[in-house]
Amino acid sequence: MAIGVAIIGSGNFAKEQHLPAVKATADLQLKAIYSRSLKSAQTLASGTSDVDLYSDDSGIGRSYADLLARPDIGAVLIGLPILVQPEFIKGALLAGKHVLSEKPIAKDVPTARELLQWYQTSVDPSKVTWAVGENFRYMTKFLFAAKKVCELGKVRHFRVNVHNLVKQDNKYYLTFWRKVPEYQGGFLLDGGVHMVAGLRLILGSTDHLTVVSAQTQQLQDYLPPVDTVDAVVQTKNGATGVISLSWGSDFNDNVFEFACEKGVVKMQFDTVTVNGVEHDIEFDGKGVVPEVAEFAKSIVNGLPVAKRQSPEEALADLEVLEQMLQSGKTHGDRMMLHFQV
Repeated sequence: MAIGVAIIGSGNFAKEQHLPAVKATADLQLKAIYSRSLKSAQTLASGTSDVDLYSDDSGIGRSYADLLARPDIGAVLIGLPILVQPEFIKGALLAGKHVLSEKPIAKDVPTARELLQWYQTSVDPSKVTWAVGENFRYMTKFLFAAKKVCELGKVRHFRVNVHNLVKQDNKYYLTFWRKVPEYQGGFLLDGGVHMVAGLRLILGSTDHLTVVSAQTQQLQDYLPPVDTVDAVVQTKNGATGVISLSWGSDFNDNVFEFACEKGVVKMQFDTVTVNGVEHDIEFDGKGVVPEVAEFAKSIVNGLPVAKRQSPEEALADLEVLEQMLQSGKTHGDRMMLHFQV
């Protein structure tokens, strides 16, 4: 029997990813949509039948708390602005709903750790589960690259170069909470955790990052507080690498490259080259469909969330990005990493 689910938030990601993913998952049945305004909830629900709408301006009986009180809703997908997500996560878990919340896990490591500790002490994880979405861990090209790196043995050296320019007419920039960020890093936090997650996936859990040193800057005056970071990093096994990320650059790069004991793996956009042999990875989506399906399957089978959806993995992603930003503030001080898994 399908699990009743509600989508919390009606932004671009909900429209383009959450809603299609729920519709594609046989284990889920969309029951409700919540948004701050009824108008935005109606926009998301357009073309979808038998879905109840809730919002802050819908009157008595149509609040978020009212949605959580419904016994026919067993899970929620939360995709709200970074700063407000923790309170919605807590509310849903306390109401006995399984939660899949969007990355980043929180605005900073202290907030994330507090939320994770609260979850572990205030909720029974064997009955109510909390997963944090990171769709890059489900994208075919990243999974293929990770497999090939593993096959070629110990990683010795690596580089990640992801540069692009978020223009002022970009649909994500036009969301107010991103346009005027009240959290560290701006687009570097919002988008950078994806790249960190992709890197950590390919490196594997046996050789996690241990230390970072970085420089940051703001190339575009409309992308505060910083939009570019260049970091030198090292892994537990001694591999060194460079992570260069920018959402304010005139460059257009997307390269993950790994020098291993038995050769080189290079992922550039949708092409993965292994020891000189190119493999064009057909784009099959951004990974949200299999991510949501795995979340639903774990609920149906009464299992803990998959490791790649765990809050601990999301905390590890956030820590790397945050320590890069902190190092930039101190002009390149070495920052140790303590929460890698």
